[in-house]
Amino acid sequence: MVVGLVVFDMDDTLFLERAYVESGFQAVSEMLAAEHNFTSFFERAWQEFQSGRRGDIFNRVLHDSASLLPSDIVDLCITSYRSHEPRIELLTDSRDFLAACRGRVRTGLITDGPRLSQQAKIRSLNLAERIERVIVTDEHREEDWAKPSPIAYASLQEWFGVRGRDCVYIGDNPRKDFISPRRLGWRTVRVRRPGGLHERVETVDDAEFEIPSLTRTSVTMIDCLEFLADEMKCAK
Repeated sequence: MVVGLVVFDMDDTLFLERAYVESGFQAVSEMLAAEHNFTSFFERAWQEFQSGRRGDIFNRVLHDSASLLPSDIVDLCITSYRSHEPRIELLTDSRDFLAACRGRVRTGLITDGPRLSQQAKIRSLNLAERIERVIVTDEHREEDWAKPSPIAYASLQEWFGVRGRDCVYIGDNPRKDFISPRRLGWRTVRVRRPGGLHERVETVDDAEFEIPSLTRTSVTMIDCLEFLADEMKCAK
């Protein structure tokens, strides 16, 4: 097999999403302290996140002080969280793997999530300079491009002019990442990173291959990507 295109997921594939959550909570904490004299947000929010709580952390942390804060405080927090410029970095193995791809294979990225937050992550990680074509599915609201829809995958395949069997998709979430690329005939790779938000998820729609990282040692385990391993520095 000659690989013509490697497409990546972003969150928990190229960096750990919990780093973005931590950065976002810090931004919200700074906003609350500066504008509303509320000073204990970060510690409490991070504790809730670490305990496994999802979806209503802002409501939970701010509930007891609701009478002292604006009625739309949760909306203000969500806006601050999604629009902040995150303090995040690519994982070392991701940076190394992307560098190995440059000039050797075409690259794309598909990411779900709110448009503002995903665009901010892309800027902070400098992905527009590292990956040839980036798709933020929330930018295409006229149709449902979000995974597991096949639209974004098919769009990249058509744009690069490659066959499905010559494409590889690398992601982390088996609930949605691999369903469409498998149906399109792509090879699929799950990066099950320790600390990833979907690390423990098991489904029947999982990838063809599974690795714990994008290090050289892991990449050599995948026959269709082995040609990139010799160009990589990050062995472990």
